[in-house]
Amino acid sequence: MAISVINRIRRDQKCLELEDFDDLLQECLAHWHFSKNDYDPSFGANIRTFMARVIEYKLRHIAEKLASDKRKISMESVSLDEPIFDEEGSPTFLDQLTKTEFGSYQQTSLEFKIDISRILKKLTSRQRELCRLLSEEGLNINEASEVLKIPRSTLYEDIKRIKAVFERENLREYF
Repeated sequence: MAISVINRIRRDQKCLELEDFDDLLQECLAHWHFSKNDYDPSFGANIRTFMARVIEYKLRHIAEKLASDKRKISMESVSLDEPIFDEEGSPTFLDQLTKTEFGSYQQTSLEFKIDISRILKKLTSRQRELCRLLSEEGLNINEASEVLKIPRSTLYEDIKRIKAVFERENLREYF
C-alpha cells in the first residue's frame, strides 16, 4: 500500500521523480513508525487510510522542502573566477565552462563569449547591469539591490526572466 501511495505522489510532484524511490520509502516508513501511535479509530478512518494520509503528508513535506532548497540555490550567485575547490591552483568555474561539452561539439572560450553576448542583447539594460553586478563585481542580491536602488523582490523577478532567456536559448548550463 505504501508503494502505491508513493508512486501516486511521485507522479503528482515532479521534484520527487528525481529522488531515489528506496530513500523515499524509507523516509515514509520511518515517519509512519513514529506516527502510528497517533492513530485513533474514533475519527472514522481505518488504519490503511490513516497510513496513506501519513505517507502522503510526509511526501508533500519532502516536496515542499526540495522546492524551497531549489529556490535558495537558484538565488545564490557565484563568481566565475572563484575556484571550484579550496585547493591552490584549483580550476575556476569559468575554466570548467569553457571545457564542458554541450551537444556534440567542444565549447570554446570564443563560442562561450559569443553565446553570452547574444543572450545579453536580449536582456534589458537593468538585467544586463544586474548580471554584471552579480557575476563580475561579485555582489550578492542585497548589495545589488542597494547599488541599483531597486527592491530585492524586483531583482528576483529579473533573475527569473534572465534564467528564462538562458533556457529559451538552450544555454541553461551557463546560468
